[in-house]
Amino acid sequence: MSWSIPPACGILEVDSRARCVLSDDALQVLFAPYCGGLARSDALRDALKLLQGRRLDGCRPVAGADGHEFVLSWSDERAPLDVIQCQIFFPTQQDASRQFSLPTHQLVSWLMDCSAFVGTKPDLPDAFWSWVLVEQNDEVADA
Repeated sequence: MSWSIPPACGILEVDSRARCVLSDDALQVLFAPYCGGLARSDALRDALKLLQGRRLDGCRPVAGADGHEFVLSWSDERAPLDVIQCQIFFPTQQDASRQFSLPTHQLVSWLMDCSAFVGTKPDLPDAFWSWVLVEQNDEVADA
């Protein structure tokens, strides 16, 4: 005898690894309180799509130069307060690459503010770069 339980109100789905996965609408409701609420729902929806892709190929502009290409990748976390593991890799400056972790909602907020939907090579907001290059190092030094 097998039991068949339908997904709760269409909110949950089951992926190939037999774990529950929230639908896009449910993810949006879950992250909204941490990421600007309903006023930024379009940006949140786009950022959650990026989050599910677990990778952002971009370029940090530099005045008078081509800029610095980067690849930001992260683990598969789905809850706003879960700690997500991230890595930023610079193909032309591998020694500048680094790993870090932060609450998932913070990454989603930065993805909401990135220029991924404006040009061909997206950039992340200044707040991301300030944190990953300066503030995160200060936190490690203080530990």
